[in-house]
Amino acid sequence: MLFLLFFGDRVGWEGDDIEQLDGIINFSHKGKNLVYRYYWQPLTYQLNLWLNSWLNHPRLLFFIPQIIGAANISILLITIYTFSRRRLNLILCFCFLIIFPEIIFCSLYYNSTVFAMFPMSIAILLLFWTESPIKTKKTWDNFRYCAIGMTSTLAVFFRLDFLLSLPLLWYLILFDNSLKSKIEQRLKVYSIYMLTSLSLLVFFSVTDVFNPRKIIDITNSHHEGVNTWTIQQSLVNLFSVTNLVIWIILIISLFYFVLIKIKNKDWKLGLLILCVLPLFYSLPNLTSPKYLIPGIIFLPLFCASTALRIKSKLDENQFKSLVFSFIILSLFLQIVAIQWVPRIPFIEITANPNYIYTHDGIRVPGGYLKGYNEVKKAQINSYHRPIKFSRKIAQVIQQIDTNVTLIYLDKSDSFATEAWIWTFTTFYLELEGYQVEHYDRNNQIVLSLADKTVIMQRVNQEQYENYLDINPQKTTLIKVPYISRKDPQGLKKFFEDFYDSLDNLVSRQR
Repeated sequence: MLFLLFFGDRVGWEGDDIEQLDGIINFSHKGKNLVYRYYWQPLTYQLNLWLNSWLNHPRLLFFIPQIIGAANISILLITIYTFSRRRLNLILCFCFLIIFPEIIFCSLYYNSTVFAMFPMSIAILLLFWTESPIKTKKTWDNFRYCAIGMTSTLAVFFRLDFLLSLPLLWYLILFDNSLKSKIEQRLKVYSIYMLTSLSLLVFFSVTDVFNPRKIIDITNSHHEGVNTWTIQQSLVNLFSVTNLVIWIILIISLFYFVLIKIKNKDWKLGLLILCVLPLFYSLPNLTSPKYLIPGIIFLPLFCASTALRIKSKLDENQFKSLVFSFIILSLFLQIVAIQWVPRIPFIEITANPNYIYTHDGIRVPGGYLKGYNEVKKAQINSYHRPIKFSRKIAQVIQQIDTNVTLIYLDKSDSFATEAWIWTFTTFYLELEGYQVEHYDRNNQIVLSLADKTVIMQRVNQEQYENYLDINPQKTTLIKVPYISRKDPQGLKKFFEDFYDSLDNLVSRQR
């Protein structure tokens, strides 16, 4: 947790996080339909709405993902150790986690994936926690499957992506060897699981947590937003899941696993493949490795299974040497990347890994500490243009002692009419104690702090040219220039030229 808190985000990392946090602290103004994809992650919103009302300071919400992320890693570590029946040491089990950096990346900044991982990790732990801590094994199995039904369903409604985990979870449930061979006991625990899951589903339907029509709309909107994403970009994101060396080890292990199953004529292999396939649903438009987390959390268990298979083939000293080598490799990859390069010898070992640019910020193919440190560095100089821009406007407004009126022209092709500019700016002002007095993100937002008032307003051409004549008041007027989205140089003019001009405005005020 200390590690995650040290590297963790405090101002915003990739844009969607601020969309969600702004939706939480301004939920009373926005409601379910205007916040960012409420029905895709309804329980994450509801949990954080409660936390925000309890903590009573929006800045503290940045710390929650790191705390939950540490809990997720701890639960997954116990799960791997339990799965191995304590035949693998804890350090090795921990290494099976840190070779998949997305588990840690997701824990550094606000996103609903880290919240959904918590109940799903508990579900997987309970699935392998077959040794009963109470006298009656049947009672323990009944409790396990009730809790698995509850936690796996909750995970889906913390973030809908985790629906893709369920087929693989059902496969593991179906072949849970810890259950007694009597068909009656199996049917009983499966009935408990289904009854618990369906009860929650009905409850969520009645309470408008589960809304299929809204979910379909969000899915269609997402596909429209990523339809220009190429398969080449998707594969780059896929291979950022772990390092090149680990990929080679995983592929060899997978081939060996499949060959053994085929040799033994194990019909379960076909069913397993069918249950794994949904985890690759997002691959054609994989804009971020975060979308693979529902599957990534199972990969350390595959690593543990492979390690146990190897252990059965080697003597104790040989296995210890192999374990020690893997631990060294895992720690080595936290500092150094082993990456593909388009020149002889085609592989490079470097402390300065190539950056992979995803929709969820920078990722790296190794040297993971450098990647995590980019999240920390972004607190000073954001990589994400909208975050950087909105933070700048908020800082300028704070440095002006008088009332501030910021106006932008009401033209549909203007960059300034993007609602996120003003919602993000509002969020950063609220972090500094400003209170919202009026909230209409498409027309006017009014905030206040003590006797200072800030107005951000869309105006027509006449108001834009003669605002202070039409509205005589003592205020510092900031005019956002009209820059068309059709202008080839529009992005530069808005995010660079206008951004730089804000410093001059503060200088004039001083």
